[in-house]
Amino acid sequence: MKYSISLLLSLTILGFPQLILAQTSQEKEQVQSNEYNTEPNTLFPILKEGKLGYIDTEGNIVIEPQFMFSLAARRFSQGVAAIAIDGKGGLIDRNGNIIIEPQFDHIGEFFAGLAQVIQGEKSGFINQEGEIAIALQFEAVRDFSQGLAAVKIEGKWGFINTVGDIVIPAKFEDALDFNQQELAAVQLGKKWGLIDKMGEMVVAPSFDRVWPFQEGFAAVKLGEEWGFINENGDIAIAPQFDRVGNFSEGLAYISRSKQVGYINTVGEIIVEPQFEEGGDFSEGFATIVLGGKWGFINAEGKIVISPKYESAWEFSEGLARIKNGQNIGFINPKEELVILPQFQRASNFINGLAQVEINRKIGYIDKTGRFIWLPTN
Repeated sequence: MKYSISLLLSLTILGFPQLILAQTSQEKEQVQSNEYNTEPNTLFPILKEGKLGYIDTEGNIVIEPQFMFSLAARRFSQGVAAIAIDGKGGLIDRNGNIIIEPQFDHIGEFFAGLAQVIQGEKSGFINQEGEIAIALQFEAVRDFSQGLAAVKIEGKWGFINTVGDIVIPAKFEDALDFNQQELAAVQLGKKWGLIDKMGEMVVAPSFDRVWPFQEGFAAVKLGEEWGFINENGDIAIAPQFDRVGNFSEGLAYISRSKQVGYINTVGEIIVEPQFEEGGDFSEGFATIVLGGKWGFINAEGKIVISPKYESAWEFSEGLARIKNGQNIGFINPKEELVILPQFQRASNFINGLAQVEINRKIGYIDKTGRFIWLPTN
């Protein structure tokens, strides 16, 4: 799922930039799994004496701490990162040069060369040169996908093209991104259907809810039951479950009678419902809950890491976070404790580093647990 971060400058979460701090396993239900939109050889945000700067993977300061800290602090994407000065958001390049002067209340990430921005109560788009490409005139906008972006006008949603022309009139209660087959889920009245890029209804509004597409499928709700449609809008797996997750690595969790199992993309139950909770698959493993404790299963449904943790998160770059007591550490797929639980908060490993918090201070560790950047605030 593509997303962006508002510049909520007055808020912090124990000093952590919101995007970098991962959610607990419990909070991840019905949330798509793309935790970061980052890039190779990225730079990592740090805090030093209350100022935001950036380091490389060796812990060297590349951009001196000088910007205001906010929840907008995030890693670089497409060569730029959001920063804040005097309560307004702008963009810097990898050398720390301001390429878009801080002036916006919100800056999104770039898709198709455009990023959504908010100023006051109006939204529009800027290009990577910092120019306003589509005037701030909408009540709300979503990112571009397949050349179109959903926009809100007088309480209704429609679509514009990359030059700002309205190509599908604003008449929907809600609208999601276009998928690879150039179909978008829209809400008309109380029901959801799918339209093409001409705005024609391809699937009549009949669903009570539609999720964004992932791995070629979107969860849909009919009455009180959930199933899946494919990217052509056809029902691929009939609604029959109490609850579902998104497909990840070809499997999705489903719930029946408060028990969680997993299905494949043709609806076959691969893992019989038996768990109290489940998560998405990542690197061949998924988190599960049994007896109130978190562990991991493999794609065959075999418990490979016994449920004994207070919380557990998905594997990333070969390691997974686990929580024992009040602290978080890291294990490998063999259930070996690679990094002892010692952190109050921690992120996934991304490009070799994980962000951690100790005593309300932020630092970075490598995969051996060695500090690349000692905790600071």
